[in-house]
Amino acid sequence: MDWSKTKSIFIVTFLLLNIFLGFQLYSKMSGDNLAVMTETTLEDRLETNNIEMRFDDEDENIEAGPITVSPRTFDERFLAQETERQDIEMLNEHTIYSLLEQPYQLVDANLSASVDAFTQQYIYEGEQYEIAEYNEEEDYIGLYQTHEGRKIDEYERENYHVVLHLNEDMQVQAYLQTMVNVAEQDRVQELLSPIEVVERLFNQQHIRMNTVVEDAELGYYSLVEPDADFQVYAPVWRIEADDEWFFVDAQQGELQTIQSME
Repeated sequence: MDWSKTKSIFIVTFLLLNIFLGFQLYSKMSGDNLAVMTETTLEDRLETNNIEMRFDDEDENIEAGPITVSPRTFDERFLAQETERQDIEMLNEHTIYSLLEQPYQLVDANLSASVDAFTQQYIYEGEQYEIAEYNEEEDYIGLYQTHEGRKIDEYERENYHVVLHLNEDMQVQAYLQTMVNVAEQDRVQELLSPIEVVERLFNQQHIRMNTVVEDAELGYYSLVEPDADFQVYAPVWRIEADDEWFFVDAQQGELQTIQSME
């Protein structure tokens, strides 16, 4: 056996193996450094353009997907057993009207908490609803049903799931209620974070330099007119900036609509 030749083969083999492993290590380190540089570049870029974000969890990672909702049917006798201090009337199988025996006083200084207390005391499964609008001119408060703590919204159509009717003393006299059944679809994925959505809005020149981004709220929205049987809602970020609301698809990053806050 030619030991000199065999030794040379081993040396060359180990040399090639070391080169391969070194290249793999370099590639991994370069990829990690690039990811850090990209993240740093995004935050630095927004800071350089004086874009300030005044909300928490700007890089929050959430997994979600579209949902399908359908109207829930009420049973008047069941509701009568589940609710107190009110007279309930079925307007149709999906809508009830309730008149309180005594008006319920809301506290204007802490309206959200006050409304939450009312819904939990008087409204069937009231913990599922969240305040969306207080209309002082027409004396009502609109609430949307939620799914996993996120409102099921309809942009400008204002088809609230609960409407509280108030008197001039800021007391609830009566309310309308509807409910929906919610089914999750299989297309669950990691959503864009709020900071990624703000970056896209900046790249598309919807958000300009020297802007304060006041809030980012995730909800379920639909641009399609409701069907009698069901409706599909997508997860959407609502970004508040420059006296406007920007609604951005949280999965695809596409701008859905813009609403003025004035």
